[in-house]
Amino acid sequence: MKYIILCADDYGQTCAISQAIIDLLKSRRLTAISCMVTSSGWPLHAPWLIPYKNQVDIGLHFNLTEGKGPLSLLLLKSHLRQLHKHTIRAELNTQLDQFISAMGVLPDFIDGHQHVHQFPVIRDVLFEIYEERLRDHGCYIRCIDDPRAIWNVKKLILQLTGAAAFKKSLAARKIPHNQSFSGVYAFSKLDQYESLFRSFLKDIKQGGLMMCHPGLEDAGSMDPIHASRLKEYEFMKSEQYVKLLDEAQVRLVRFNELKI
Repeated sequence: MKYIILCADDYGQTCAISQAIIDLLKSRRLTAISCMVTSSGWPLHAPWLIPYKNQVDIGLHFNLTEGKGPLSLLLLKSHLRQLHKHTIRAELNTQLDQFISAMGVLPDFIDGHQHVHQFPVIRDVLFEIYEERLRDHGCYIRCIDDPRAIWNVKKLILQLTGAAAFKKSLAARKIPHNQSFSGVYAFSKLDQYESLFRSFLKDIKQGGLMMCHPGLEDAGSMDPIHASRLKEYEFMKSEQYVKLLDEAQVRLVRFNELKI
């Protein structure tokens, strides 16, 4: 049996996303939720998660791009070391406080929207705040390192933006983290999601984390991955989803239940 975490990202970004995730929680098809506390809907959507606090890991989806600025510019500035640490520190502390205010506890884990938490400068700040506020809580951090990324352009880009260095830093600092990562795909291939999910289950290692982005139909949505969100949600509600987990001998668990 292979034990992994399945985490739905972007909770709180829109009502359609949050409602889809809550629906999947009701049928126990997820084991972690990553929350975007910077969205206007977060204060309203946060209470919906309270009944599931003991069922799944609930974490902070640190956001520096959605509604804030382009990913490309942030990526460039981070690698040129042009980001100001005090600005990143203030933003991360603010988002942590917003999470705590709504949920009443520190997050079970931290990751980054569009994986910004692994970028240079940003990761340095994250490690500092982890020691100050999160280590004693046992918080874990998402690691997206994937040595097989050379065979996938999107994965390769993520790898080159700091995944390997980030994993080494997590290990050196003895920060709890997932042992492998999966769920990345070109959203243009949304019609192939079932076969992609099958490959995710095959490739992910023991103690790994798989991300997903489910969402309900949202008329007039400007979200560029809206169609993919709906496809993922519909698949994860299906019996075929359960069947593939059984065939792959995969059990979905929380981080503290992983066989690492």
